[in-house]
Amino acid sequence: MSERKQREERLRNRQGGGWGTASTMYFHAVELVFRESAKAVADDPTKTSRWVYAGLPVLMAGVEAFLIEHQHLLKDSSSIQTLAGVDPVRDVLKLYPLTDELRQDLEALIEIRNQIVHPSSVPFGKPEWPESLQRLRDRKVLDGNTPQSGMHALALLASHRVFEWAVEQCAEALDVVADSDPERSWLFHGQAQNLWRVLEKPTPHGAEIC
Repeated sequence: MSERKQREERLRNRQGGGWGTASTMYFHAVELVFRESAKAVADDPTKTSRWVYAGLPVLMAGVEAFLIEHQHLLKDSSSIQTLAGVDPVRDVLKLYPLTDELRQDLEALIEIRNQIVHPSSVPFGKPEWPESLQRLRDRKVLDGNTPQSGMHALALLASHRVFEWAVEQCAEALDVVADSDPERSWLFHGQAQNLWRVLEKPTPHGAEIC
């Protein structure tokens, strides 16, 4: 059996044993990368920060880990049909009451993560904004001209402002997921604060993080 199949079997047929919260490790890694990105633009917010290429894929991995934990921790998950870690993240997110705006933001971030980890630097052909980048442009976190190629699109993403916005949208989504199960919300809001901590700002569900 391939490792991928083994992984899916573990998720579909959860066994007893110890649990850890992998999302905490991912979000701590995001925090470390975010700090370096902030340093890169400290004297000029318009400067390029390529730290987003490292941070955004880890951020989205943390979101997926959080969803896996929410489906399984302290809960019988045997009846869940759409499984985090097996099914696409965008399908798992449909299980939760995200606003249309937030859902579109997360879907754009999933596509941008794909652009980073599966690069295609060739020209697009007819120049036009990819939908995911257009979403960021509409949200006023991305500047620049219409990208002519995958390489140009990747260059446009080298922005601390994009990184900051991505972290905030993901943190808001995690709070929605936490609120969807009141009995366990205390646990998952605590895990979400690991991501809010990256932004060094007051969190919606806790004291100000220093």
